[in-house]
Amino acid sequence: MNNEVATLQNIANTLEQEPLASQRILAENAGMSIGLMNAVLKRFVERGWIMLTNVNLRKLSYAITPAGIAELTARSQKFAKRTFELANIYNETLCKYISDAKKEGKKRLCLYGQSYIRFLLIYCCQIQNVTFEEKDTKDPVDEKAFCIVGELNEESEIKKLEEKGCLNLLNILDAEKMY
Repeated sequence: MNNEVATLQNIANTLEQEPLASQRILAENAGMSIGLMNAVLKRFVERGWIMLTNVNLRKLSYAITPAGIAELTARSQKFAKRTFELANIYNETLCKYISDAKKEGKKRLCLYGQSYIRFLLIYCCQIQNVTFEEKDTKDPVDEKAFCIVGELNEESEIKKLEEKGCLNLLNILDAEKMY
């Protein structure tokens, strides 16, 4: 179902840019054959997601229906809800790790390298009254701080920093998702 909705989104994006796009253009933009696009369009028409109209004897026009828009909206809302749920789980997990590190006497958190969720680390540090510091992956590991290596670093850099005592941010978050 997700692939179908992604294809519907692709079709909607194409039609927004080119309202009279042909099946060939829709197929190219979706990365599929014309035959497969033809089958997809028929299925979407049956579901009421797409409407066909004749432009002339040889050309069809496609439009996303209100039902198709509703399907895309529902998908976006589910995605946003899941993203917020994950952010909340990650926030709680990171706050717990930082709180535990603080109880062990660590008053600073050092993030080595880059992370997409740097903002969550900063937020949790503020809540726990722990100083947040950013470090380059080449900097020495500060043994007096709670050290985390960000997920956007090269795998070799992550491994070196883990060997020196840094926690891998992805491992922290992946462990939490299992529970």
